[in-house]
Amino acid sequence: MKWNQISFRYRMLIIMTVSGLLQLLVLTLAGFSYIKQSQEQEVGLKAKGVATFLAQSSAVIHMIEYDTASLMQDRYRGLTEMIGAAFIVIGDKQGIRLIHPVDERIGLPMKGGDNDQALVHGQSYVSFAEGSLGKSVRGKAAVFDQDGNIIGVVSVGYLLDRLQDRIEPYLLFLLGMAVLVLIANAIVSYFISRRFQKAILGFEPEEIGRLYGELDVTMSTIKEGVISIDTNGVLRSINTSACDILGLDKGKVLNQPLSKALPNSDLQSLIDNQEADHDIELYLNQQRIVANRSPIVVENKVVGAVSSFRRRDEISELTDQLSQTKAYAEMLRSQTHEHRNKLNTISGLVQMGEVDAVQNLIGQETAHYQSLIEFLRETVKDPLIAGMLLGKTERARELGLTLTVDEESRLEPLADSINADDLVTILGNLIDNAFEASLSAIKQTPNQRAERSKVDVSVSDFGNEVILEVTDSGCGLPQHLDVDALTTRGVSSKSAQNRGVGLFLVKQLTERYQGQLEMVDNNTMGTRVTVYIPKDGLV
Repeated sequence: MKWNQISFRYRMLIIMTVSGLLQLLVLTLAGFSYIKQSQEQEVGLKAKGVATFLAQSSAVIHMIEYDTASLMQDRYRGLTEMIGAAFIVIGDKQGIRLIHPVDERIGLPMKGGDNDQALVHGQSYVSFAEGSLGKSVRGKAAVFDQDGNIIGVVSVGYLLDRLQDRIEPYLLFLLGMAVLVLIANAIVSYFISRRFQKAILGFEPEEIGRLYGELDVTMSTIKEGVISIDTNGVLRSINTSACDILGLDKGKVLNQPLSKALPNSDLQSLIDNQEADHDIELYLNQQRIVANRSPIVVENKVVGAVSSFRRRDEISELTDQLSQTKAYAEMLRSQTHEHRNKLNTISGLVQMGEVDAVQNLIGQETAHYQSLIEFLRETVKDPLIAGMLLGKTERARELGLTLTVDEESRLEPLADSINADDLVTILGNLIDNAFEASLSAIKQTPNQRAERSKVDVSVSDFGNEVILEVTDSGCGLPQHLDVDALTTRGVSSKSAQNRGVGLFLVKQLTERYQGQLEMVDNNTMGTRVTVYIPKDGLV
């Protein structure tokens, strides 16, 4: 079976187990080596101490000087057994054995070649050498007479083979502990690998690699810009389109705080309020964009936020066309409804033979539309705004309201710094709010229908500002909400859901042009909302 065919969980188990096994083997060998070295050093020092003690004893000095070793063999062999040593050997100045555990080797030269430090230099030391009894660790000491002359050497030794037997139990203990630790490591590794694979949603490493590759290609090919941040506001991903739109260098901004790359971005606020934004207009890095933003939720916990966006300029032309089409369709729908009533009236007059009345009615309708169109054409030089006003006028008639454009209104062609679509958004939202306020007031006070049904609009560009003003005869500003609250996203004086967007957009666009929004109660009844847009305002 190939390695990549084994599940990630078992791969982790194998890797961690083998890794733990190797570590344990290394630690076991290191421990065994340390114990062995410590034992040899300890035994060597013990042998050296005994040898030094014997070399300084008067009995050994007397035995060497008067050659009475034959009488002392049993005594030193008993002492050897008492201290657990392998041998005690005493030699004369020439290194000839005087005391030895084996009778046949008495009188023969001492083996090992390690007597010079004692017999020549008079030192006490520990050495490792192979003698007639085998490899051993030895403690050696020079024997001096009363005049300080070297007369012999004492050698106390422990065989390394016997020392190895003493160390082997430690080795078995270490191996036993290694096995127990290995079993514990395997169990822990199994549960850790299960938890880790659960954290990566059960994917195998190859699947994660493939998904990352697919995501990278997808992110680089889509035209929309896409960015994402974590809970700390650090930019975790950004695609090529986002870099091109916002003029960013991916290598410099990735894994950096978003506030550093885009100081005006409030994407991190989605992590706190956990609410998605759809088709909102933003102004970032000198670019006007339309964005969709949403928090990233994993296991009911917000772990970041993501935003996709496009340049507003790229969809401005389509937006303009859609706005004009919508206004035109709204006007046609209103006219269809109104003309159906007119046709029914004309049909009844014809059946009654009232031809003159029919002609007067047709003349009135023709004059009404012609005069309105001519008025808007002469006073409002931007066709997008003029078409919107015409459509809203017909919409007002359908709702039973009256929309009047101030006769003093005048709007010359807009400066390059002002987008007509933005003015349509501002004025259209203000008029829609006026319609709703008027209908709500009529519902509450039906006896004042005539007074409550009037909505006045004024558009002018005198001086250095474009002034948009809408006045209604509704119930006025709510007492429990101030202007700042009314222009906050999601806040509305209506109780219905998905409200509180119109005035928010108006305020956002006004601030983008460095303009001013004013909302006050009308003199008699209703509300007057005025927006001032500087002609030289930068967006």
